[in-house]
Amino acid sequence: MVPDRPEVIANTNQKLIIILDEFETLETLISAGKISPDFLAYLRGLIQLSPTIAFAFAGLHTLEEMTADYFAPFFASILPVRVGFLDRPATRQLLANPDPDYPLDFADDLLDAAHALTNGQPYLIQLIGFHLTRHYNTQVFEQSRSRDAKFKLDDLTTILDNPDFYSSGRYYFTGVWTQAAEQHPQQQPILVHLAHHPGQTIDQIAQTLNLDLKLTQTALDTLERHDVAHHSDDDRWEISIELFRRWLIRQAS
Repeated sequence: MVPDRPEVIANTNQKLIIILDEFETLETLISAGKISPDFLAYLRGLIQLSPTIAFAFAGLHTLEEMTADYFAPFFASILPVRVGFLDRPATRQLLANPDPDYPLDFADDLLDAAHALTNGQPYLIQLIGFHLTRHYNTQVFEQSRSRDAKFKLDDLTTILDNPDFYSSGRYYFTGVWTQAAEQHPQQQPILVHLAHHPGQTIDQIAQTLNLDLKLTQTALDTLERHDVAHHSDDDRWEISIELFRRWLIRQAS
């Protein structure tokens, strides 16, 4: 049983925002019989009828990919907001000014390289910032080394050459990799192929991997919808995030 109204807000004028990450897991849990489909009807009722509750659902799949029938009326009550890549100025702002009191500075060429490596993917930008700051703290406070408080391109190269960088970001990298196999089994071999041979056309990809052309197009369209791969005007495909491409090569080596 679920209450008609959550007790936490029953006697207050304040509003409550509930954020559910990886919302597509609900479909897995419902399919496994661990959650009743009626739970979605309950959430929909809260969204439509309660002025004191707001929900934010975050996930890897788009709403169109949630195919179960019981999701259709639920999603009719939701406004989709696509979260894409940050542009170059926003990337520089996030990396160089994460906090008004952040004392360290960044060279311009490092900031440009960080955007080129991440394509503005927010998590990876923050991962670079974390490892650069840890690199600085290790040198200054643990090794008692004197250094400039401004990060240079060599610092970025140093942290990327350390296996710890990819290890600490494994939840992102393996998450994208695992998702690629969920809907189209052709996605993973296509990604590995593009990691080593960027800039190929769909015909070249299908022929090299001995894949059906229509299924190859479907797989590439899904990868593009998930911001994993993209194509140029002349239909040449490549992986959208350079750091993910490097991770794929490391995995295959």
